[in-house]
Amino acid sequence: MIYPGLDLDLLSHRLLIVSGKGGVGKTSVSLALGLLAAQQGKKTLIAEIDSEEQVAHLLERPPIGYKETELLPNLWGINIRPKKAFEEYVLMQIKFRSLYKAVFENRFVRHFVEATPGLADLMCIGKVYDLVTSDIVKHYDLVIVDAPATGHSIALLEIASIVAGAVRIGPLKTEAEKINSLLHDPIQTQLMIVTLPEEMPVMEAIEMTKLLRSHLKLEVGALFLNQVQEEPFTAEEKEELIGFKKEFGPQHDLWKVIDLQIMRHELSEEYSKRL
Repeated sequence: MIYPGLDLDLLSHRLLIVSGKGGVGKTSVSLALGLLAAQQGKKTLIAEIDSEEQVAHLLERPPIGYKETELLPNLWGINIRPKKAFEEYVLMQIKFRSLYKAVFENRFVRHFVEATPGLADLMCIGKVYDLVTSDIVKHYDLVIVDAPATGHSIALLEIASIVAGAVRIGPLKTEAEKINSLLHDPIQTQLMIVTLPEEMPVMEAIEMTKLLRSHLKLEVGALFLNQVQEEPFTAEEKEELIGFKKEFGPQHDLWKVIDLQIMRHELSEEYSKRL
């Protein structure tokens, strides 16, 4: 189901961010979009954020870790780990791995860094920015982020804005401003929310859309209603089923199964209208 917001050519963007309540099928939608883009000849990367590597599992591939790995023709994957992203960022600044190890692998410094609010999110979204904009190793036509569940996604999307406003000067502020600019560029970036035809997921999708608009000034380009129950019976079949119900009664086990399918379809229709 497409949200009546921005343009509908989803695969024309450079960055797609897919979020939603846990368990609604974000990874499945991310992979479906990635496969479609790859089939169209686009060099595509699916980036999971500190996840259990569901994309590789769905494709029956071994875990890929923090390395851009080709999964299929035109389709790559990576699992962005905050610690690895932090190490990569620091090494870009100081250049010397021995100095990094001496300072940041000290257990006291490491505990301090790990406890810094928002740092992990900033490193992850910073890595996404690099994957979209860098031409050093690979140039991707499309990067799809299989983002965390709703609450964590909000934190991930707003951290660059927070840092850009809080830090007065320096490379961290500059990087945060660049990330924030990319996220707010509707030509390059599109946000998508996946939900189910159920009360809680739909309510969460609606609330997330409102929060992204009002708080982060970000538009949601598309809503995906997953696991929709299509019309299970034709008009002729419905007439026959009415006769079956009259003859055997609504308590018949077979009618209960039929009634469940009808109810699931009606709920799908109802939630589609609410979105």
